[in-house]
Amino acid sequence: MWEPKGKIIDKKALGSLAPEEVLFEYEEPLTFVAEDPEGHLLLAHCVGGDRGVSRYLVAASSRFIIEDLKAGRSDVLGAIRQPRCWIADIGSSGAVESLWTVDFESVPKDILPRPGAMLTPALQSLFRVRLIGEGVGPGRTSAADVRMAAQAAETSLKTLAEITLKQRKQSGRPTRQIRYYSDLPVQYLGAASFEIGLRPPDASTLIDLDKEVFAEMGAHLDSAFKALRDGNVGSSIPGLDQDQSTRLIEALKALTPSTQGDVDRVEIGGALVERYRPPVTLTREDRRAISARLKIMKGGVTSEEPFRVRGVISEADQELRSFRLRDLVHVEDPRFAGVDEMTFGFDEHVYEIVMEAFISLERVVVVGEMIAGKHQALDIKFESAPPT
Repeated sequence: MWEPKGKIIDKKALGSLAPEEVLFEYEEPLTFVAEDPEGHLLLAHCVGGDRGVSRYLVAASSRFIIEDLKAGRSDVLGAIRQPRCWIADIGSSGAVESLWTVDFESVPKDILPRPGAMLTPALQSLFRVRLIGEGVGPGRTSAADVRMAAQAAETSLKTLAEITLKQRKQSGRPTRQIRYYSDLPVQYLGAASFEIGLRPPDASTLIDLDKEVFAEMGAHLDSAFKALRDGNVGSSIPGLDQDQSTRLIEALKALTPSTQGDVDRVEIGGALVERYRPPVTLTREDRRAISARLKIMKGGVTSEEPFRVRGVISEADQELRSFRLRDLVHVEDPRFAGVDEMTFGFDEHVYEIVMEAFISLERVVVVGEMIAGKHQALDIKFESAPPT
């Protein structure tokens, strides 16, 4: 075993280190709670063993830290990363044989639990984004980087949910709202290299349908990872049309680090990913490769000049982000002469006005464009609103 970089102290300094509560075990306690001679809580996690001796990293702890660990609000690494740490060698009899005081940063990284590893597999995050770089860590992570991690997670999950739910709807399978699968609760935040972990919605409401949807979302994400490595940059992703493939690759780009700044790698993990593969690390080179791929993929998508039409939004689908415009009046555009109704796709920035217009049935002016034969709403105004 490696030699701890610390000071050897009296092996009885922390007491017997007998487990007061075993949090996880496999043949022996791997993570447990103990008390020092003064009754202060200690958290011990096994980091190795040899010839009948188990080596533990022991950290000064608290009931708050331990409860967060047990509830899945903290990963194991975050719980044991504390200012006061020790390395303890415990023999097969359960007695402490050697004890060192150490600095946490001196412990070899390859023997520590990986970021995002929870106390038990059942507590694993559904989706997690970990930022890695010289300028990321306690006291160094910027607000912009925190925002980037949260937005990247939300954007990618939303795209995965939209693609999955559209396919399920087309095949007649039931779904919930997109928001249920994309606007997920934060499970924990890790400060060591800044990490955000998201959990599924309330387990009491999670049914087989939801597990199927999350599995399909993970499969789409796995397809995006494969597409990033396959080198066939102009092709659609199997099972998706060109538009869906492009959107999925754009979602993957949102998860990559910017070509400038303190973050140079982003690790993507959680059950959504690890159902199919180990955690994936995306780099700045991946971002450049994705940008090049998107340029080629979009090269075959024709876009016509924007147009403006007036009408009433008679139907709106929140999940598929589309609406139907009827009672049309065309403004300065002969391309749509004789057309009585049109279906538009729309993005988040016009969501509220689409819903308001659908409920009120007030006439609206829609500025749109046609891309690859599909209409997309760029902007929407009520007809009675003053011109801008």
